[in-house]
Amino acid sequence: MTRWSWAAIIAIGCGHAAPSPPPPILKPVATDAAVSIDAQPIALDDDLPRLAARALELFQAWATALEESGEDCAAATAKIDAIADRYADVITANAKVMHAGRDKVKALRGEVAKHEEQFDAAAKQVVQSKAMAACHDDRAFAKAIDRVGAEQ
Repeated sequence: MTRWSWAAIIAIGCGHAAPSPPPPILKPVATDAAVSIDAQPIALDDDLPRLAARALELFQAWATALEESGEDCAAATAKIDAIADRYADVITANAKVMHAGRDKVKALRGEVAKHEEQFDAAAKQVVQSKAMAACHDDRAFAKAIDRVGAEQ
């Protein structure tokens, strides 16, 4: 398994259209005693249960895209690039968590563990896909995979 596969499995997740992301969770912020409370969305890197769920969606989309592509490297590359674009918020939030320190990484891993069976199934599907076997030396494919793994 390559470095980006392990990174994706540890850190992070199309078949049909991916489900819409859940609405942001709002947290009240008092601006002034005389003013009403404004709601501010919680950043994805601070909402670890939501980040873990979205990461699972990303990983499952990745697995399905590779399965659907067969040995067609161009198709697999295009699908992976589209996933990286669609889940850019997840990739960015994951990178922020990975740089935030041990406690936050540990907390995210705890949230990911709640979906362990689903992550494991998607990881197996990714690693055993025909696209991974056929395209592992294709530079464009590797670059697309690195985007999903945030190795830009």
